[in-house]
Amino acid sequence: MTSLHPLSAAALFSLKGYVAVVIAQTLAANGSKVYITGRRVDVLETSARIHGSPEKLGESGGSMIPLAMDITSKDSIKAAVASISENEQFVNILVNNAGIWGGRPAATPQDGPEALGEAMFAEDREGNWQKSFDVNVTSQYFVTAAFLPLLAKAASGPTRKVGSVINNCSMAGYLRMSQNRQFSYNMTKAALIHLTRQLAFELSHKEVNVRVNGLALGYFPSEMTTGESNAENESTASNEDFGKFLQSMGGRILNRMGTPQELASVVLMLATNEFMWGTVTIVDGGFTLAVPGNM
Repeated sequence: MTSLHPLSAAALFSLKGYVAVVIAQTLAANGSKVYITGRRVDVLETSARIHGSPEKLGESGGSMIPLAMDITSKDSIKAAVASISENEQFVNILVNNAGIWGGRPAATPQDGPEALGEAMFAEDREGNWQKSFDVNVTSQYFVTAAFLPLLAKAASGPTRKVGSVINNCSMAGYLRMSQNRQFSYNMTKAALIHLTRQLAFELSHKEVNVRVNGLALGYFPSEMTTGESNAENESTASNEDFGKFLQSMGGRILNRMGTPQELASVVLMLATNEFMWGTVTIVDGGFTLAVPGNM
């Protein structure tokens, strides 16, 4: 059998022998065994059955294994780590991908200070702000902590590559504009970007030796951005309607959502490139080039 050229895409991005937690299709399609986690077991099983079959993943594919884990529960996180540890000696890749959007004030600045202030003050402190920080930031910290011993063992596994954490941040964490007053969500993403940088610094210590990077994503189809998913747990968007929405906020370059392929290519880069430590990569179709932000 002819060996692969070392600079071919198949060689650069192969994940044969890897064990990963979450971002299922991209990693599994390139050879990794992927544990897909979440609270809704029926949804996980559907995704694994439809998207993780040998026919779907192809000859170079790996596998998908559904595993219940509520990231807001330490007991649930510990149980998931224990379950994986029964079958695996290490984890190569951990993707912190969970996130929620809590809402926005009903009034706008055009409504004046009294109406806007009242609407802002009326936001749900626990159900919006505190829950958003718990899911979007705090839980990412505890999940990373729980998987850290398995991630640190990756370097002694068959790939000989150090473990890698990829945090799904958002371009929203870089913006000065509030994207129509979604203050709570944007603040959590700014916090996650900073947590990513601080974890990257601390976990690069020679006694730990785990890479941490982040993705500052723009708009990609998901239940959060489109409001729904189909029977195969996939979301789609109307680019015409979405283009108008982006233009209303100042977008002017690519007025559409990103594609799975555009997300997959950067995920594979972060997963396989051992020269990337502590980065937060913006993948947003040029949105942050057109609106006020701090990169």
